[in-house]
Amino acid sequence: MQTLVQHPTSFLDAIVAPAELKKLSINELRSLAEEIRSEIVRNLNKTGGHLASNLGIVEITLALHYVFDSPKDQILWDVGHQAYVHKMLTGRRDRFHTLRQFKGISGFIHPQESEHDAFIAGHSSTSVSLAVGMALARDHLEQDHKVIALIGDGGLTGGMALEALNHLGDIQRDVLILLNDNEMSISENVGGISQYMKRIKETYFYKDIKEKITMLEGQLDGMSLTPAVWKLIESVKQEATERIDTPGIVFEKLGINYSGPIDGHDVGAVIEVFQKVKAERVPLIAHLITQKGKGFDPAERDSIKYHGVKKAFSLEPRVEPAADKKPKAKTYSDIFTDTLIELAELEPNLVAITPATAEGSGLVKFGKVYPERFFDVAICEQHGVTMAAGMAKAGLKPVVSIYSTFLQRAMDQVIHDVAIMNLPVVFGIDRGGLVEDGETHQGVFDIAYLRSVPNFTVLAPKDAVELRNMLYTVVKELHGPVAIRFPREEAVNAATEQVGFAKVDFSSWEVEHKGDDEVVILAYGAMVKSSLDALDAMKAGGVNATIINARSVKPLDEATLTRYLNQPNTKIITLEEGCSSGGFGAAVLEFRSRAVYSKPQVRLAEVVGLGVPDRFIEHGNRSILMDEVGLSPAKIASFVIDFVRVRG
Repeated sequence: MQTLVQHPTSFLDAIVAPAELKKLSINELRSLAEEIRSEIVRNLNKTGGHLASNLGIVEITLALHYVFDSPKDQILWDVGHQAYVHKMLTGRRDRFHTLRQFKGISGFIHPQESEHDAFIAGHSSTSVSLAVGMALARDHLEQDHKVIALIGDGGLTGGMALEALNHLGDIQRDVLILLNDNEMSISENVGGISQYMKRIKETYFYKDIKEKITMLEGQLDGMSLTPAVWKLIESVKQEATERIDTPGIVFEKLGINYSGPIDGHDVGAVIEVFQKVKAERVPLIAHLITQKGKGFDPAERDSIKYHGVKKAFSLEPRVEPAADKKPKAKTYSDIFTDTLIELAELEPNLVAITPATAEGSGLVKFGKVYPERFFDVAICEQHGVTMAAGMAKAGLKPVVSIYSTFLQRAMDQVIHDVAIMNLPVVFGIDRGGLVEDGETHQGVFDIAYLRSVPNFTVLAPKDAVELRNMLYTVVKELHGPVAIRFPREEAVNAATEQVGFAKVDFSSWEVEHKGDDEVVILAYGAMVKSSLDALDAMKAGGVNATIINARSVKPLDEATLTRYLNQPNTKIITLEEGCSSGGFGAAVLEFRSRAVYSKPQVRLAEVVGLGVPDRFIEHGNRSILMDEVGLSPAKIASFVIDFVRVRG
């Protein structure tokens, strides 16, 4: 049980700007760190947010603002969800209670929010590239300030970060890279880079071995030892020296100076290092060792669970009798993973791939059942997609589980390595649609960009049962690339008992509600339920619409479309939780335009599309955002009724 101790905030209350930190002593900074941790835990219990990473970076952030001068010195955060302390120190503490709330402050770095936020930061592995660009601009404009990139060891696994290091080592510009090493991203880090970082840390934990060996030699000098014993001592000394003297050799070989490892929770030590490197004019990495979840026992013990928390997460959990416990509602991610496990038993060549989102996507469960058929490629979306292409070409059945917003990072690989070869790679696109994290994470573009790629089949299920059957059908039958997208929500009909699977005809849509054909709603994916939920309000407004589950944007059900388009008094409304530009509605309008061209003398039904408007959508609860963009049941009903009245 973790009891939350509310520390007095005498020091934190005095920090209205980063410059105030410079007035504090090292001991006062240590007290401030305790106050900040208490403030983060208490506040996130009300708002939710990223807990463990922010508890782990407190001292680094304090030292950063103690030594450097923001916003003159430009600080670039790699994945801004670790910047809560930075927000509190840069004039946003009075709004910290609005974190991630609609119209409140962002859970990520956002330049529109503060001059201390040098660049937007939502996706990983971007900070070093940005720092190189800003350093080149600084030097060209003959300016004098520091450019600092703060990146985690998880972010360093990303190809973009490694490309930037390669370039920086060549051009030798003044960039300071702060490597926050906590061995974690969302899930535990994997790969060769991660293993190398662990080996570096061995020198941190055993840095006194060399001194002890030297002392031992001095004590043995007066003793009579055989040459073999002296040779053994010298061998041990040489091995220890090599391990201790060259911890950052890989970075040094790339042309990046290395300092560390450093205890990232010793604020005095971190400040001392930052003060030493501040005057350097060469590329330099300062390697800082931290613990994710520092200072909050539950998060220290399980940093994956406490990576991101919902509001009212349990500080002092009540132990409920077993009879009172209700089973947790299954999400679409849960249904997807459970189905994959079932299919893996039927298909011995099925494999699952994820780019460092095993926890968020639920694939950890698959990895436990089939560890030899589960591949976490770290934060390397491009590699994951092309690796899947190689697997498919060689005869496996790869399924890539990936967030919609992260798949954007691998579009060239999707086209060049998967689609052109028409390879049977299945993409399970999680977080398709609106999410609470804001602009950088809204999964609203996948419908538009995937339907534009030849050879692709692009699907969205109406509920849990259809998701199961879609996945079964594509694994069993299809021979080209397929995308199945679903929202970050509790799955509709998840509790429906189903034994076995049924095949789905993707070229055929289905009628969910037969109303008057005066109005026909073509609903894609999650919009089927929203349309059905809007039905009573529409009927109250005099509209009894026919609602169709348009489960495939590619291929379209051309027979159904042609039938309704040939009814000139019918009004067709498309609904999608995706961008209006180029999405499902655009596909239907394109089909209509071709029909007009082929039969110019025939009067066709009107078509209007309703989707996410052409702007970036801010952060907030999904239900609030859906209403804001006009996709809540109430707004759908209002739109349909108004459209019928205006066009009637």
